[in-house]
Amino acid sequence: MKKIYFLIISMIIFISGCGITSSYKIKEARKPEEIKIEVPKPQLRVGEKLTYKAEWMGMDVGFATLLVKEITELNGHEVYCIVAKAETTSFVAKLFKIEDEIATYVDIKELYPIRFDKKQKEGKKYRDEYVDFDQEKGKAICVSRITNEKKEFNVPKGVQDPVSCIYYFRLSSINPGEVLFANVHLDDKNWFLETKVTGRGIVNIKGLGNWQAFMAQPMSWFQGELNKNAKVSIWFSADQQRVPLLIVVQSNIPFVGTITITLQKIE
Repeated sequence: MKKIYFLIISMIIFISGCGITSSYKIKEARKPEEIKIEVPKPQLRVGEKLTYKAEWMGMDVGFATLLVKEITELNGHEVYCIVAKAETTSFVAKLFKIEDEIATYVDIKELYPIRFDKKQKEGKKYRDEYVDFDQEKGKAICVSRITNEKKEFNVPKGVQDPVSCIYYFRLSSINPGEVLFANVHLDDKNWFLETKVTGRGIVNIKGLGNWQAFMAQPMSWFQGELNKNAKVSIWFSADQQRVPLLIVVQSNIPFVGTITITLQKIE
């Protein structure tokens, strides 16, 4: 797995490839102001399930789901339990099998995570661990269920995880040209995420029709250095739901190329 794809990890597809896909079309607006970016709803819809597929050279190579499972309590906080799952197709699994399940528990008022829980099977590697965030004290405690090892890290207050930052963006007000900032803790490191709205248009997805949408481009920084290994573009619906419709990743790593992750179903 490429750690540089931490926003793409938020979408839980870790496939690399090259080429283009024909399952979607984008028509950028000649007059962007004709597409209004609505103020997002202040809460998530419990039961919302989004299904995606990853494509490489027109072939399906993986599938993922994002589910707002429930509202529950954890460590004294009322939280959304959001579950992300991903797996490779049977064909790709013969070469490199991925079977991941990740859950984030997000404080419903402050919109930051209280726990990040992941079970990952990627090739011959297996990880089963969770990170508890003490947001008030700026601490993250990572516990491995396999080795019982415990590690503690200093993190910025209000830090996000790779999945929660997607929902943080969905629930935040942002206008064209504005930038939304977030700190993200991933794989024992603190990243700085800068996301800017850079375009608007109509996104057509095969089977789901046309969507008025806007494009956000996240940039990740680590210790003051910009990550230049990949360019990421994410198209969100411009309505109050802020549904992630399409992700395009253009990698600068040799033989990696372009990855597309496209919405397939909303439940």
